Amino acid sequence: MARFSPKPPFNRPVRAVVADIDGTITTPDRRLSMSAQAAVMRLEAVGIPVVLASGNVLPSVRTVAYLVGASGPMVAENGGIVLYRGEEWKEVVERHADPAVALRAWEQVAALVPGARRLLTDRWRETEVAIEEGVDIANVRDAVADLPVRVEDTGWAIHIIDARVSKGTGVLRALELIDVPPEEAMAVGDSENDLSVFGVCGLKVAVSRKVAALVAAADYVTRDTDGDGLFEAVSRLLGPP
Repeated sequence: MARFSPKPPFNRPVRAVVADIDGTITTPDRRLSMSAQAAVMRLEAVGIPVVLASGNVLPSVRTVAYLVGASGPMVAENGGIVLYRGEEWKEVVERHADPAVALRAWEQVAALVPGARRLLTDRWRETEVAIEEGVDIANVRDAVADLPVRVEDTGWAIHIIDARVSKGTGVLRALELIDVPPEEAMAVGDSENDLSVFGVCGLKVAVSRKVAALVAAADYVTRDTDGDGLFEAVSRLLGPP
């Protein structure tokens, strides 16, 4: 598969790659990175499926997956939704979070946190609530402290999520569907919500230094960022293109 002998930490079995979308396969202005697309195509060409795992809504995740050629199951809304192809390649959608929990939390935030506004894309969001950046996340967390939810800042939005799910739980389900042990998956991400994915995958790659906890948990931190960082990581895994 590779044309050279990868050095640690890339000299371990990798049967699937789990990639975040915003800030990982995009450019800083959230456009699709051609470098990232090339990296995904290289992985898929050698039989390594790519699982996209995002806090974004399912229509966005599904669209990006088809554009870059990612064949693995898709994780949307921070683990609230998992999409995969079932019998006869029919798409199956699993919902793992209770939307009523997030909506109740949003009601409290709207009443207690001045200036809090839901994202435009929330009209398509099914299992969680996402709030525009600009409010203090500490105030959001205080407003919902009595409810079974988790509040995470992805750098693009503040998400209110059913506490029973995370990107990590969604990724575990996705890997189960393609029969890949989590320890044989490489996770690539850039944000706070990728920590749960790092917690379940065997190889962890950070494509940004903006979240100290993610950098500390990573096996490798790329020199390049965003989609170029994914390309760098894949080149370390497979060898130069």
